[in-house]
Amino acid sequence: MNDDLVWLEQFQAQLVAKPNLSPAQITAGLDLLFTNPELMQLSFSALIKRLIESPVWQGFDYDNNPYKALCLKLSNAIEVYNQALKAEPAYHSRSHFKEVCLGITLLVAQQNSPIPIDVSDPWYLSAEDAWLLLFSAIGHDFGHPGMMNAVPFEIEKKSIEKIDLWLRSLNLSSDFIAELMPKVETIILATDPMYLNSLVNIIQNTSPPPTKLNYLSMLMVEADLLASSLPTHGAVLTAALATEWQPHYPDKAQTLKAPDGHLKFLQHITFLGSHAQRLALNDSRLELIEQLQKSQPISS
Repeated sequence: MNDDLVWLEQFQAQLVAKPNLSPAQITAGLDLLFTNPELMQLSFSALIKRLIESPVWQGFDYDNNPYKALCLKLSNAIEVYNQALKAEPAYHSRSHFKEVCLGITLLVAQQNSPIPIDVSDPWYLSAEDAWLLLFSAIGHDFGHPGMMNAVPFEIEKKSIEKIDLWLRSLNLSSDFIAELMPKVETIILATDPMYLNSLVNIIQNTSPPPTKLNYLSMLMVEADLLASSLPTHGAVLTAALATEWQPHYPDKAQTLKAPDGHLKFLQHITFLGSHAQRLALNDSRLELIEQLQKSQPISS
């Protein structure tokens, strides 16, 4: 057993042992999970090493799995890159990278517990699907400058370029990279915040039906948003994003700092997937919106 992630395993065990937990109870557990001192003390690459060794990811392992080594190597490369920065962005730092990778771990872990997701469910993940998501989560904000996109997908494309260049620096076959990168590109491009509504429309539309990559992209976005959707930690992250934006977009930063800043964020996002349902993420979001609306001062 990996003692370093016992807090994650305990959370998972509680979900299995108590399948009737309310959304508020699950969210309270998630809030504690994302503020766990051990998580906060671990480096990004150390967390990835421990995640890969954890029961969740061991359960998704398969013969000749190339992703285990690549995930660890990419996290090390990003660790080195960010350590060399004069200062990391206040929000898009290695702390965010850790939270997104924890988020994707929590989501994929719901495939088998407490209620299994059936193989016929379009959200069902193969072992390779799951590892592709972890790899994409690790690299999704590689080199993020702490800015907003001036044009659609601007920052996401730069992260994809960094991953592609890094892969080409390794002793990998060009065929492997040519097969991997279009999938990674689709998933990471979907994390552009301005693309969320389009992605939701694709998922909710039945003609044409969503593709597997559409579902994987939504899972990636859900992992990206998970920590920020939480009642306590989410408010802290909203403030961190405001700090990141303040030098470049003071008006938008003030919008986030306003009493209803976190509320507006929650109203903008959604959680759609079968894995997210197991964590009651959308029910929790709606309950928190209702609570925040009641606590807002009535304007004259």
